[in-house]
Amino acid sequence: MKNQIEDSGGRHARDGDAPAIAPPPADDGGALRHEAAHQTSRNGALDFLLRRMRHRRDFPALSESVAAINRIATDEAETIGTLSNLILRDFSLTNKLLRLVNSAHYRPAAGGQVSTVSRAVIVLGFDTVRDMAITMLLFEHLQNGPQARQLREAFLHTYLAGLFARGLAARLRTHDLEQAFICATFHNLGRLLSQFYFAEESEDIRLAMKQFDCSEDVAAQRVLGVSFEDLGIGIARSWGFPALILDSMRRPPEGAVRKPATAAERLRALSACANACCDAITRLVPAEQDQALQAIAGRFADAVPLDADTVRELMQAAVGEAESFAQAIRLGAGETGLGRQLAAWAARNGQPAGAQAPGTLPASALLEQGLIGESGPAGQKPADAQAVLSSGIQDISNTLVEDFKLNDVLRIILETMYRAMGFKHVLLCIRDAHGNTMSGRFGFGPGAAELAKNIRFGLSAQPDDVFGVAAAKGVDILISDIDDPGIAARVPAWYRKSMPSHTFVLFPLMINNRAVALIYADKDNAGEIEIGGQELALLRTLRNQAVLAIRQAG
Repeated sequence: MKNQIEDSGGRHARDGDAPAIAPPPADDGGALRHEAAHQTSRNGALDFLLRRMRHRRDFPALSESVAAINRIATDEAETIGTLSNLILRDFSLTNKLLRLVNSAHYRPAAGGQVSTVSRAVIVLGFDTVRDMAITMLLFEHLQNGPQARQLREAFLHTYLAGLFARGLAARLRTHDLEQAFICATFHNLGRLLSQFYFAEESEDIRLAMKQFDCSEDVAAQRVLGVSFEDLGIGIARSWGFPALILDSMRRPPEGAVRKPATAAERLRALSACANACCDAITRLVPAEQDQALQAIAGRFADAVPLDADTVRELMQAAVGEAESFAQAIRLGAGETGLGRQLAAWAARNGQPAGAQAPGTLPASALLEQGLIGESGPAGQKPADAQAVLSSGIQDISNTLVEDFKLNDVLRIILETMYRAMGFKHVLLCIRDAHGNTMSGRFGFGPGAAELAKNIRFGLSAQPDDVFGVAAAKGVDILISDIDDPGIAARVPAWYRKSMPSHTFVLFPLMINNRAVALIYADKDNAGEIEIGGQELALLRTLRNQAVLAIRQAG
């Protein structure tokens, strides 16, 4: 590779040439004009880099997923279903998230096994699961890069900073724990994505830092035309992160950090302190670490008032949790230099890395015992559908003994069916209390919300189509092929017009011999739905749990 570093005149320094790092401009009375020109140049460089990234096939997909999650407001109706649907679109992300939820750190809080994203949101909270999903999307994206080992180490570093920041926020009794986590995690987003998308330029930046003993941002400014900080903020802004998080990505000025006056300043101080502490642990030799942590504690004394011993205690907890996280998502942290350094640091400070909480099992053991089902891509049945169904039934049983919202329970049931059977869509239909009709409400699968709006049918005493028969008689119906001559006439015209699938199954929910709801599930092609005897029994148990939840909810 030819090292190539652009100087201020647009020329390139080749191997062996010194990168041209310009001195600051003389103060000639045109400081404002210079700053405006510098801002214009920076914006142009940022736009250029973002265009380069968008031309990569993988970046638009990552951006769309992160932006879609960021668009979900916590007070928006049906937020659990919307977030769950977004996560379930990526089977690998779903499996990793559920392994993490069932890891040593989260499992006690969850109060038992969690096998659905919907229940994970209920027991851990919307913000926690959303931040998990965004963090794991970033990891899924980075792990297949050409510098996979280096990127895994960089990701583990950012995750450790997030955990440490959350611990700091909890110790300071602030109310923005998850914001502290996500702010610290994305504090160095620019550096992380630069390593993935601009590998050669990142190497040039490291070279410039060594040759000229300059800061990383000065070198990045010369090579990329923009600092890592500005690059990260530009990407985060394009992904729809709120201003509070964007502001936290700015590093505080050198020297002592003043006491925060606003929530934004507090998050910025937490993020900077957390990343500085993680840098000390991961980049310095043991003899230098304690002195560095004491210096950091002194610098942030007014903004993050914690002594060196408390910083060490919180870092120790974060290291253990990071190891647990790495095991849950099969990161193989022990195979990386960073992972080994963290393990050594934890051991020196009195705690073996990755220690499991009493009474819990590592995610690998949960998988071996069939407690977490490995789903395949959407539309494909997992290898052990019965295990997924059984885990979902237990999930619902755990929820029914708590204070629950009916829609939350129904979502867990639909999601379990969706994941276990590989259905294209699973939708819930509800009887209209003011009329003799059944209408689609919500569900899982691509375009589920819009598709549910297409389902609306009458509940005649003498039905002449399969939907009416299922509701009137309380019978489960599987239609293998809507064009089969023996059944084609009983498939209603509204279905053929508005629903895309050629095979579907119906599970009515009956109370006092009256259909109060109906579960619809489908696949695209005729004959694709195959339900074994044991699977059918488990699906009916799920349906019966839905009936029980409706009864309990009154």
